[in-house]
Amino acid sequence: MTKATDPDLIRRALMSLDYPADKESVVRHAAGAGAEDPVIRALSALPLGTYDNLDEILRSVPRDPAEGEERSASDRSMQARERTGAGRGRISEHLREH
Repeated sequence: MTKATDPDLIRRALMSLDYPADKESVVRHAAGAGAEDPVIRALSALPLGTYDNLDEILRSVPRDPAEGEERSASDRSMQARERTGAGRGRISEHLREH
């Protein structure tokens, strides 16, 4: 996990964000909260859309494929569940394998 995709840093940067929020609001809020540059860059890479909660943002942050080995098994299974069923076609669609 890199500093940019560390969920705790992203949570801290978006702690008081009001939802739903579009991508621009997310990035602007993080910058105003004093988030570090890597976190701002990661949030700037979010897909365009409106996010209903922090979990949607965390699932949608682009990740380096090499990070997959560092994530816990429960994180990987949660992401896999989001790729199927009711979650299909939502904001984190870019995470699905085509």
